Amino acid sequence: MSEKKRLLSALTRKDSIRFKTNEKERSAINEQFDKLKKIKQGDAFFWSLNDKPSIANTRIKEYPTGHIVFYNSEGRRFLFTDPEGHPLHECEWKKDEKSGKTSLAFVRMQIDSGLWYGIQPKVKTFSIKIDLKNQPNWATMTLDDVRSHAAKAWDVPLAEIKHFYKDENFVSTVEAKYDVHLIKDGIYALMDGTFEDKIFISYMLSVNWEKLDIIPVVELYQSTLPGCGAAAFEVLWGLYDDQSRETDIPPLRFRGLPTFPSQQAFNVFSAYLIPKEPEGEDMMDVFMDFHRSHEITWTPRSDPPWRYFSSEHSICLTVQNDFLYKVTALNDPVAIPYINEAISSLQQQSQKGKKKGRYEEEGWRPYASCQRHLHVGENSIMLMDDNASREIPLLKLWRITSNKKPLKPQTSYPFNWRYFFRGSPPEVDPVNALLTVPLYPEGAAEIEETSLQPMVIDQILHYMEMTGDMDKRLKKINSVLIHTFDTTISGCIDCKQEREYTVLYGSPEWAQKNAQLLWDHAVSKKQLNALKKVSFLPEEKNIEAAYLKKYDMIYKWIPFIFHLDRHACADMLKSITNALNPKGLLFLVGPRQILGFFDHYSLTCLQNDPIADMPFFKQHLRLYPETLINPEVNVFFAEKKENSTA
Repeated sequence: MSEKKRLLSALTRKDSIRFKTNEKERSAINEQFDKLKKIKQGDAFFWSLNDKPSIANTRIKEYPTGHIVFYNSEGRRFLFTDPEGHPLHECEWKKDEKSGKTSLAFVRMQIDSGLWYGIQPKVKTFSIKIDLKNQPNWATMTLDDVRSHAAKAWDVPLAEIKHFYKDENFVSTVEAKYDVHLIKDGIYALMDGTFEDKIFISYMLSVNWEKLDIIPVVELYQSTLPGCGAAAFEVLWGLYDDQSRETDIPPLRFRGLPTFPSQQAFNVFSAYLIPKEPEGEDMMDVFMDFHRSHEITWTPRSDPPWRYFSSEHSICLTVQNDFLYKVTALNDPVAIPYINEAISSLQQQSQKGKKKGRYEEEGWRPYASCQRHLHVGENSIMLMDDNASREIPLLKLWRITSNKKPLKPQTSYPFNWRYFFRGSPPEVDPVNALLTVPLYPEGAAEIEETSLQPMVIDQILHYMEMTGDMDKRLKKINSVLIHTFDTTISGCIDCKQEREYTVLYGSPEWAQKNAQLLWDHAVSKKQLNALKKVSFLPEEKNIEAAYLKKYDMIYKWIPFIFHLDRHACADMLKSITNALNPKGLLFLVGPRQILGFFDHYSLTCLQNDPIADMPFFKQHLRLYPETLINPEVNVFFAEKKENSTA
């Protein structure tokens, strides 16, 4: 294939361009191509309109790895592909006719699984009203004084308040009163690859995409799809690389109100960017202190992770410095990537006090889940899942260092995650399997039940901590029923003590996700043997038999659709208490009014709170004040009376 055909085929792929404004740019490059001059600068090749590539005249750039960037007439990237032309991200830029300024309108990114997600800048403006007359010495207060008060009240650094709340964010209404605005970018799952069919994922504090200034906080980080972080940093790295070609730009800083530092965040950041701590201080001590995370500066690595899609083998590979880190299979119902077995070995050496390998120092340490490993051989890649394996030829295109070392024996475990389904997991939809994350409404709407359950589990754990004799109570628990807690099944199961757990699930995808989480957690704690009596059963086929048994503890979520049906709630409570042993414990989510039935069914209420009053929900409201919730939905912690005959 000629060079011209190779480059233009990447540009003209059917799935590459989905923004209409970029169709004109594609046509322009097609028409200009024969006039473009190929120049090598460093290790990269540029195709520009004259002999000296500049931001203004460059139309194509090819990295040493073969990855390709296409630029519009202003020199802004609008398409980034792998060497075979598979699109990795597409940006749409728009110019304001009045100001003449160009800004990022949308960016869509293909994640490892083949799904797409996107960012829409400045999609939401939150406003609060402040009245300075409520403060002492209000007549002499300045906006800096207001910022200082906010920093103390919110327990965040003043530098963060100053960055996000500039003078233009304060709009004076009347004397000493202001409307204070905060703009946020929106993150969405793009079900058809475009913003026409989108699912809200999260907001993040607005980024100046035209001249990068921060690493933003994704506020609902648990809602992001697997692979979103890497794809977003691919865009961030690329834009920084573009913007620093002709003029230096300041290092980036991790900023938020507050930041949420974690080891996982540091790992992803440092895969693409080089961190630098204040002189004489420990890097992680500074980063993990949310008051000081912004003091670490970040600049781009010369060789970040590079992704390659293979249509022939239906996989996506992630490679950095010739090392294959992970492989993700497309349309994979298991929804777990394969991780290089060498990473686990390096991590084990580090834990034993040996010197870190170069892969650890670079920070890119994807987690190997559920025994899904890969081995790079001399001529092929072996993908391993328990006892099953798949071999893929090793292509030069991927720039992966081959390995003559033999495949290592895999660690043996008494059972795998499929064991919880009696060896036969349910059939799942590959897309829905990836969407097993809490999804919250974008505006003034009620949170769905699946997304409320993680908050409720936090409240249940809080109840346990508040109960002084809870340890003694739990030691007596030998059998547990978990019903309609699909999102948080794994959070209801204690790996420290062997018990018989019966799990009735409605969603196959959530059940699979929780079985995987539970297995991984138990293996990490060396507590897998305690889970021999855990059974995940489809609700529809097993509900009658399950409620004929007796349990020492029950977790039950009454679906919202039944909350207004008094008789249905009473019947459910009757079935629950009939299945509960005397002195048995019940964690129940239902309508507030159901408390009136407790005495009739020999239940003593130990704790009782509306979800709307829970601190975990209130934390959510701090970020999303428009979110609604049914105030009548309560969490109950109850005990069945000892002398009950039911």
